[in-house]
Amino acid sequence: MSKSAKSVFIYGVYLAINGLLLLLVPNVLLNSLSIEPTTEVWIRLAGILLMAISVYYFIAAKYEFIVIMKATAFIRFSIIFFFTAFVLLKMVSPSIIIISVIDFLGGVWTFLMLKNEGHFSRNKS
Repeated sequence: MSKSAKSVFIYGVYLAINGLLLLLVPNVLLNSLSIEPTTEVWIRLAGILLMAISVYYFIAAKYEFIVIMKATAFIRFSIIFFFTAFVLLKMVSPSIIIISVIDFLGGVWTFLMLKNEGHFSRNKS
């Protein structure tokens, strides 16, 4: 497994763990981020979605799907902007920025590994 694939795989594990937490014990994660506890089902649905998305990360890593790994890096770069906007709009606690920093740094890691492996040269896709 390449270093870029390993970074995507590890991020998939991170997503799966957070998905399981949101599905099974959502308020543990919410409380740790200073977000109001909830009994609504939407948070558990978000957990299922995170677990489903993690499968794509695992497949991309296992089969070295470079185009998907590139896309995940850029998507993870963007999350910090959305979460910061939510904080500025007072929609959520500033502690949510912790998650976006993890996402951003994970995206940087994947991007750098892809770049080091030559996947951002002019002749490569």
